[in-house]
Amino acid sequence: MKKLEVIDYLRGFAIFTIVLMHCVQGYLDGGLHKAASLGGAGVHVFILCSGFGLYLSYLNKPLGYKDFLKRRFGKVYFPYVIVIALYALWGITVAGGMNWEAVASHVFLYKMFDSELDISLCYPFWFISTIIQFYIVFPLIVRLIRIRGGYLLALLTSLLWATIVGCLGYEDFRPWGSFFLQYLWEFALGMWLAEKVKMEGWTEGRMMSKLKIWHILVGVIAGMGLSALMAWNGGFLKLYNDIPSLVGYTSMLLLVYKLGIKWVNRFFCYTSKTGYEWYLVHSLTFIVVHHYVDGMIPIWMVLAVCLLTSYAVAFFFSRLYKKLSIIKKYYQYE
Repeated sequence: MKKLEVIDYLRGFAIFTIVLMHCVQGYLDGGLHKAASLGGAGVHVFILCSGFGLYLSYLNKPLGYKDFLKRRFGKVYFPYVIVIALYALWGITVAGGMNWEAVASHVFLYKMFDSELDISLCYPFWFISTIIQFYIVFPLIVRLIRIRGGYLLALLTSLLWATIVGCLGYEDFRPWGSFFLQYLWEFALGMWLAEKVKMEGWTEGRMMSKLKIWHILVGVIAGMGLSALMAWNGGFLKLYNDIPSLVGYTSMLLLVYKLGIKWVNRFFCYTSKTGYEWYLVHSLTFIVVHHYVDGMIPIWMVLAVCLLTSYAVAFFFSRLYKKLSIIKKYYQYE
C-alpha cells in the first residue's frame, strides 16, 4: 500500500495544535486568545486526512458496509466509550456528581441531535459526532464522488449547507454547524488525494518537489489573512471560513515540513500514531492535573505538566487498548 508520510505528519501536527489550544487558551486574552484559536483549524486537516485514509484503504481492500462499521467503531467508538466511563468515574468519586443523561447521550450517540448534550462532559467531543456521521454515510460519499463532477458537488453541498444553517441562524448550534455536510468538501478533498495516489501513482516526492516554497507562502498569507478577516469580523462570511482556514493552516504546516527538520517531522509523524487517543484523553487529563497541582507551582509549569502528562496518558492508553485481544483485528494496518 502506498503511504504518504506527510499525511501522518499533518495529522500529528493537527492534533498537537488542537491540544495546545485547549491547554493555553483559557489563560490568554485579546489577540493572543484569538491567535490560539488557530489551533482549532487542525480539525479541518484531521477530517481531510480521515478522508484520505479511509478512501485509500477502501481502494486497496473494499469492505462490506457491516465489516467497515465494525472496524471503524472498533477503532473510534469503543475507546471513546472507555474515556466517557472515566469521566463518569471522576465525577462520582472526586467531582461530587455526574450528569448521567449526558453520559448516556455520549454512549448511545444521541448527543449529536442536542446542542447542549453534544458539548456536555467535554466540549471537544462534538467532533466524535461528526466523524461517526462520516463513517455511517461513507458508502454514499463514495457513490457521490464517483459520478461526473462528484467532487464539485461535494463542495457545493457544503456551501449550500452552510448557507442554510446561516439563514436559519443555527451556526452556533453544534448539531447544525458541525453536521458532516459542513465538512464534506474537505473529507472529499482527502478522498481525491487518495485517488491520485492509488490510480495515478502520485508519490510524496513528486508532489513535494512540485510544491515550491513560494506556493506555500502564498497559501499561508492568503489563507490566514482571509480566514482572520472572515472570523474576526463575524457575520455571514464566517459561515464560509472553513475554506481559507484549511488552506492557510495546511500551508503553514507544509512550510514547516518543507524546512526538512528531521526531528520535528518525525515527532509529528510519531504523534499521529496516538493522535486520536490524545484527543480523547487530553481534556480529562487537564482536569485531573489542575485539580491536584493548581496553586502548588507556577501556571506555566502547570500547563507544561498538562501537555506532557496527557501525551504520556495517550501513549499508554493506546498501547493498552491495542493489546486487548478482542479488538486487535481492528488495528491491522489498512
